[in-house]
Amino acid sequence: MDMNEQNDQFSQNDSILSSAIDHKLDYLNQLNESIKSGDDLKLYELIDTNRYNQEFKGEEGTEQANDFNLVANLDSELSHHLSNQLINYLGKTYPFFYYHEFDLGRFNIYFGNWWDHRLFGELDVLNVQFHFAEDEYNKLSQSFELELQNKRVNDDEMKSLADENERLGQLMDSQSERDQQKDSLRAQIKENEEKSPMPWEAAKVREEREQLNQSMLELTQIDEEANGARQTIKDNEAKILSLSKDETILNLEKQNIRATFGSFEEFNQNNQQLYTKYLTFLSDGLKVNVDE
Repeated sequence: MDMNEQNDQFSQNDSILSSAIDHKLDYLNQLNESIKSGDDLKLYELIDTNRYNQEFKGEEGTEQANDFNLVANLDSELSHHLSNQLINYLGKTYPFFYYHEFDLGRFNIYFGNWWDHRLFGELDVLNVQFHFAEDEYNKLSQSFELELQNKRVNDDEMKSLADENERLGQLMDSQSERDQQKDSLRAQIKENEEKSPMPWEAAKVREEREQLNQSMLELTQIDEEANGARQTIKDNEAKILSLSKDETILNLEKQNIRATFGSFEEFNQNNQQLYTKYLTFLSDGLKVNVDE
């Protein structure tokens, strides 16, 4: 390779490098201007151009490099900045959700503002997306499904606890009857021990004694359970109360979803379309401002 060819190669490389740097500077300048002007719609385009074009613009498009990597270490600050308009929008669209910024740009979602409301997940501001806590969401979904069968999420567990309390109550009520049975068994055991059987009867007498001792052991074990029954019943009643309160919370959540969306299915559909709907809201707001 002669000197001229080498110089041409370096010149071509420098041109490509300079163009790439200009592109990055232009991206950063657009990002900065959008932040200063409060243009959240443009920010979402810059954060993920591919998603913006496909889901919001409805364009097929080609996959582009994600320039947002240039400022990925500022995602918390950007999330905090974008949260203001988004949470205002969500406050009207999902009036039953409340948000707490537990770390810069990170928001917990609470369902309802009533006593003992649930921590229901996190809000992903940059992606305009809910990340619901799987166990809480599944419980709510199950509650809607069981409602069609006139059942509740906690019915089986509550019935099991109530049945156990009834059984324990019966054990406590039958204490005097067991005491009589034990007295009878003691007399039979004493009588058995005083026997002097012939060699061919010894095995039968020993077997009888073992059966009597086993019956006494079983009654003693029942007594031990009955002795702790009062506390167990109290604990079970507290569990039943807690499960009943849980059902009350679920009913409040279902009522709020129905009042806002009509059904759980519509609620889920709106969640899936949240990115597009919010960006449409931002776009409509910009058009109104331009028209004014």
